[in-house]
Amino acid sequence: MSEAPISQSVLDASGVVGTWVHDHWADRLALSASLAGLLGLDPEAAASGVSLAVFLDRTHPEDRIRIESYLHAVSETGGTLEAEFRTRDTRKGVRTLLMRGRIDRDPTGRTLQGRGIAIDRTETQTANLVQSERVVNRMAEHVIALRDLAQALQRPVLVERIEHLMIEIGFELARFLPEPEDEPRH
Repeated sequence: MSEAPISQSVLDASGVVGTWVHDHWADRLALSASLAGLLGLDPEAAASGVSLAVFLDRTHPEDRIRIESYLHAVSETGGTLEAEFRTRDTRKGVRTLLMRGRIDRDPTGRTLQGRGIAIDRTETQTANLVQSERVVNRMAEHVIALRDLAQALQRPVLVERIEHLMIEIGFELARFLPEPEDEPRH
């Protein structure tokens, strides 16, 4: 029995946003139209292949050196590839992508090509961040109640320790505040 082809809806539900094939020796990275569009590249040009430098130019500046080093290292060793990075800001915003695939080698060990998929993890990361923020907010609510209980017992040492905990939880809450440059300007 043959397997049914994978429908686009299944890929979409899985977060798969496209495919890639890297010809190591030609320094060409062919991208599916959907992945090229997400990166802000011309889909037709990307289908025939762009240089690794062009692809790396579409990664977030803070992730570029790490991804470039990783891709060069995995090209040398071959085998599985799994790299997560952010994109530059495009019309679709900054996205978090996970590239998965395999780098093939010939019998002599020479790198041939790599191929794989790209998965958009932006929504998953946003959901995880929201859940973490909720947990820290609950911790803050509980520690405030705990301090009130310790004050009712008139235990200054216990109140002081709880207040130190409140400060640490405050630092955790501050991690969820937007950076000043992220705030809208009027």
